[in-house]
Amino acid sequence: MLIRDILKKKGSKTITTSKETKVVDIAHILAKEKIGAIVILEKEKVIGILSERDIVRAFTQKKTVRNTQAQEIMTKNVFTCGLEDNNEDLLTLMVTRHFRHLPVLDKNKLVGVVSIGDLVKDRTKRLKKEIDQLKSYVTKSY
Repeated sequence: MLIRDILKKKGSKTITTSKETKVVDIAHILAKEKIGAIVILEKEKVIGILSERDIVRAFTQKKTVRNTQAQEIMTKNVFTCGLEDNNEDLLTLMVTRHFRHLPVLDKNKLVGVVSIGDLVKDRTKRLKKEIDQLKSYVTKSY
């Protein structure tokens, strides 16, 4: 399935912030929105992503993190995908590279974010449908 189809089902609401936002404020946003990462934009361009993992990692490296700006601890080399990318390929990428959130771009503009959970959920639904079709085929054959 294409990312375009997953976003149609999921919705494209995307929470973003600037690189100057303090980690304490980002933590509040993550908790309020029940999300695991926030995209960092500068002039509508994706320049980073800050996840719960990044925040936890920062706690092990700094004495205090609350007033640290996003730009100091965000992941800067962000993998992105497009609307026409395939779920299977992206699942492989995310598992191999050990990340869970992927900004979706259309003509270099952020149009959504998919998580590994979104991709696994889609894949599981499709596998269940295939299994049900195979069961139906087998039982009709006898």
